[in-house]
Amino acid sequence: MVAIIRCTEQETDHVEFKEKMYPAARRERWSWTITRPREFWPKGSHVTLIATPDANQQPWVTRLGMTKRVRQVSDLQQKLEISQTTLIDRPVPLDTVLNCLHDRHRRHVVAEGQQKEATGKAVLAALIELRPELRNTLLYISATVDGYRMPADSKAGQALATQRDATLAVARMAGMSIPQLAQWDPPAEQLYDDRPPPAYLDLLSRTAPSAPSSRTRESSPAEENALEDHLINRDTENLLGWFGSQTAHVAWRQFKQHGQTLFVANANRSSAERISGADIIYYNDTRQNLVLVQYKKLNARRGGYYYPDSDRNLNRELVRLRAMDRYAAHFRRSEDDHRLSPDPSWIKLCPPDTVIPQADVMVPGMYFSRTHFERLRQDPRLHTGRKKAVRFGYANVPSYLDNTMFTRLVETGMIGTTGVGTDLVRRQITRSYKLGHMVIMGVVSGEDAPQSDRNTRRRQGR
Repeated sequence: MVAIIRCTEQETDHVEFKEKMYPAARRERWSWTITRPREFWPKGSHVTLIATPDANQQPWVTRLGMTKRVRQVSDLQQKLEISQTTLIDRPVPLDTVLNCLHDRHRRHVVAEGQQKEATGKAVLAALIELRPELRNTLLYISATVDGYRMPADSKAGQALATQRDATLAVARMAGMSIPQLAQWDPPAEQLYDDRPPPAYLDLLSRTAPSAPSSRTRESSPAEENALEDHLINRDTENLLGWFGSQTAHVAWRQFKQHGQTLFVANANRSSAERISGADIIYYNDTRQNLVLVQYKKLNARRGGYYYPDSDRNLNRELVRLRAMDRYAAHFRRSEDDHRLSPDPSWIKLCPPDTVIPQADVMVPGMYFSRTHFERLRQDPRLHTGRKKAVRFGYANVPSYLDNTMFTRLVETGMIGTTGVGTDLVRRQITRSYKLGHMVIMGVVSGEDAPQSDRNTRRRQGR
């Protein structure tokens, strides 16, 4: 939806003050609030033309932003929050924009407030006609709330969506609540399949203050929330060294919460068109617990199914996963904690994501241990494709783990290896690259609280 706001002089002064406090170059999120008659703001969030008065009190569109209702102030008044406020290089008189409308739209224009859908689209079309350079700005503002929409056949976009999903999964496996990981800025430039896709971590909004890195520093109340740490300490240098010199780019973040430290990295060295998949490599250093998740895509054009016999990379990948499971089995001891599944290798089947949302939600998917996956390939219930071809889909798979079940089992240590060292982690990163995969890595260390404490924090929303 589209809306118009006409600012008073006092409101304009307030916005200009905010812009000085938060320069655009710093990419920090900020917002401001106003109160308006409730009847003109009945629902929803809106891309907004922000008009401020000139010396003659004539309204000029000087900014664009996103407006949403916050709360009802009274029976007649509504409080509004405006975010993503973006200054226009070449302001345009609001009347000039409205005069470009066809009569059928002009007579439905609300002087200030939410516009009807057709009228709002016409207003944006008129603004873009007058200022074509604002098209990308409008797309950016919409994407920050509605999500970044990309072509279904964009391999670079799919790679970015997979990195995002895997990064959120790493945080959930660690049992951490990190809202910063869901707040990101869409790519500033168009994505191209013949180039390495951007790292999702590089697109995170810079909303959290940096925390100095020190092992001896006492934890402060602020550290009860996850804080982004940009200072490279010795441990972080060692972690980055696992990726080796052949990696084109590594983006990383470090978070601290509840006595634990989580290192998250996105790494890739191939162009999007050459990427053959993605791996989550998650290692709990405290428990010496390794889990590897390999992503596979359901084919939306073929009924939402995955056809393993049509996957040219699958056999090589399964050889690798079997070898890793055998290697990890050598380290199991009778006194180790119980595991529902002690093997490290898993596969996630998920639909391709054409919209990357601005919310802490993961792509729906089906998780299988490597042994379960291979057993299902022989299951006659999955021989439902053309000429009895094997296919995996929600309609015919008898059982699987979903996002919540899988990440909770990892968090509580009920699945994954026991007793393996970091040499296996380094080895799997190398093999991921050799298979042409992106790597999304998480390493957690520190206190290992009982599940009862974790459950209490979750109930209390911490």
